[in-house]
Amino acid sequence: MQSNLKIKLLADCPEYISPLAYLWFNELGKAWIPNASVERAKETYRTHANKDIMPMTFVAIYENKPIAMASLREDDGIGNHFSPYLGSLIVHPDYRRRGIGELLINLVKQQAKVMGHDKLYLIALDPTLPSWYTRLGWKYIGMDKLYHHPVTVMEIEL
Repeated sequence: MQSNLKIKLLADCPEYISPLAYLWFNELGKAWIPNASVERAKETYRTHANKDIMPMTFVAIYENKPIAMASLREDDGIGNHFSPYLGSLIVHPDYRRRGIGELLINLVKQQAKVMGHDKLYLIALDPTLPSWYTRLGWKYIGMDKLYHHPVTVMEIEL
């Protein structure tokens, strides 16, 4: 699969904004974000179609279908002083456990470093995810809240 997998910036494939908005809504939005909608997600991802500035989104494409994404953002909605953030790391359920998430994380880390940052942060909405991120080298730095949901805040040195 890896040989047929392509990674592009959303800026280079804006035709995938709509399917990515549906992926985000189905996997994160409807469970975690009040008043989430596919239309709002489309608006958000239109702002992520950048090459040189944040926010930007990397898209994993397999057989001409977007199957995963990850974003580099200045913040991720919790209002603290950390920046930048890995956000919206989503792999379609049919393609999980194949290393795609790790691949996207590494691209976001590289981009953050190129942009002059020495750390990257994330918030884990799902309480089962911090152990996975820990195995990838992320460190727990605290808890916060996003829309009344407890979230784990983590960081990694770049």
